[in-house]
Amino acid sequence: MRTLRIGLATLLLAVVGILGLVSPADADVDNAPVTRYHVDATLTPDGVAQITVEMTMDFSRVPGRGPWLSFSERQRDGNNPDEWFSFPISNISVSSPSGARTDTLVEREDGNVLVRIGNQNVVYNTPQEYVITYDVEGLIVSDQEESGLDEFSWNPLNRPEQTISDVQVTVNGPTDVVRTACFRGADFDIECPAASSGATAVYDVGDLNPGEQVQVVAGFPAGTFGGVEQIKTRRVTPSNMFELTPATGAATALLGLGAIAALVAITRRHARDDVYVGLTPGLTPGKGQEARIGKKSGKQNVAVAFRPPKNARVGEVGTLIDATADAVDISATLVDLAVRGHLRISDAGHNDHLLTRTRSRGDRLEDYEGKLLERIFKHGDEVRISQLRDASYAGIQDKAKSDLYSRVVARKWFKRNPATAQLAPLGFGVFLLLVGVGVAVLFGQFGWGLLGIPFAILGLGLIVTSGKFRTRTALGSAVLAETRGFELYLRTAEANQIKFEEGIDVFSRYLPYAMIFGVADRWAKVFADLGAMGVYEPDLSWYYGANLYNSYAFGTALGNLSHGFNNAMSEASAAAAAAQAQSATGSSSGFSGFSGGGGFSGGGASIGSW
Repeated sequence: MRTLRIGLATLLLAVVGILGLVSPADADVDNAPVTRYHVDATLTPDGVAQITVEMTMDFSRVPGRGPWLSFSERQRDGNNPDEWFSFPISNISVSSPSGARTDTLVEREDGNVLVRIGNQNVVYNTPQEYVITYDVEGLIVSDQEESGLDEFSWNPLNRPEQTISDVQVTVNGPTDVVRTACFRGADFDIECPAASSGATAVYDVGDLNPGEQVQVVAGFPAGTFGGVEQIKTRRVTPSNMFELTPATGAATALLGLGAIAALVAITRRHARDDVYVGLTPGLTPGKGQEARIGKKSGKQNVAVAFRPPKNARVGEVGTLIDATADAVDISATLVDLAVRGHLRISDAGHNDHLLTRTRSRGDRLEDYEGKLLERIFKHGDEVRISQLRDASYAGIQDKAKSDLYSRVVARKWFKRNPATAQLAPLGFGVFLLLVGVGVAVLFGQFGWGLLGIPFAILGLGLIVTSGKFRTRTALGSAVLAETRGFELYLRTAEANQIKFEEGIDVFSRYLPYAMIFGVADRWAKVFADLGAMGVYEPDLSWYYGANLYNSYAFGTALGNLSHGFNNAMSEASAAAAAAQAQSATGSSSGFSGFSGGGGFSGGGASIGSW
């Protein structure tokens, strides 16, 4: 028991000792105290305050290289939020009667002047004396409306970070001082002794605790300083950066009209499809016929077409319609390849499908179609849609889309690759937005920030319309018009209006196109009605599963095929990305221990040591 008591007592003493060590003896433990701070301010007839500071910094308690002083050169005008009272500081000079290093670094930032004194490689452990001189303007209020005097009002110390002892301020004017006042404390709530004799006023402040302030006031007969005015500068705020005046409004309106005109001109020239002038939409110039090309204007009427554009594959047509190669274009291409005999699709149940390659001999494959089949059947002639989720199939859909973009450009349907054609206007639009912000900030310093709006309007306009820059050639517009005519047919034809072609299963042949037009369910219902009337028997050798005559079931199966393929491609890409991430990070479940772990204030000074 005695051993336990000794142990507890030792532990208690250790805790008390630690608390004693971490509790600072002084609030200003990081800064050397100032044991003497005498300030002399000599006022010239034109209102310049010539300041001399004599200070002693005691480095025997807190070692340091020297003092630093921070002066404020501006203060808010409480009656006008758009202006600063300014107190320009100049002619800064430092000397040391005790021989301390007086290397001086002066930095100005955001209305403050920081003066750092001393040398990086010299640290003092004894008191050192410094004399700092500088000039400050803007501290005179001529014929102050309440006192009727020319007032010199100044904060010689502004919330210092350490204890400052023996603070005294002397003000020397060009004529007799007639009134004085002195205040100190965190809120200037303590009066301090002030007296004057002739042109000199003395303020005996005493000792200051960290965070306290001092304000001294000396009154002189009105006119002493020749009516010198306080210095004011513009204070930039969000409210005055965008001032609406006749000048700024007119300039912004003029530039805004120019921006709108420029946007209209750019889009009319670069964001409209070319068309053959003088020809019916959907037709192309005959052999030897001169082709006149202009810009598309307004909506074009199209005539019903009973078949798709000649030699145009379904994926190409889907890309032509909206200038985008998307998932439905790839799914429709798969169905088209099945209809043409290159693969067979079987319903495998549970919303899954089996794809079997059949290698048709009677139909020519385009290069991108062959690549798509090779990628799908890379491991054999049979594959389930669900198996395509594996990481090894990643990129099939993206590569097929890229091939389609290249194909429609090669067919001269588009002026530039639709996948990248919008990047230039998009990038230029973002650039103009940034220019608008820069102009607003730069000219906002003078209240002309509204000038940035026209640049932003033009930039936003280009961003919004960037998709329209995927423009078609005249040939592409003609094929598009023919495609729209065929779409009109598939959307509106009834069972008794179907145009049959000898040797062609119209239902299967046009089904992939119905998919890209979003009318596959309707197309299936039309032929289900024909089958119910006994006038049509489809050739569905390319598909084993739902019965066509149950149009709902068939449409659902077709939708499952499209969605299943698209989801499988997304999951394959995600699996590939996860595998790559795992490879990059390795298989370790932790980290080695060797990796490391875990009043006026202008012209006055805040003081510290470094």
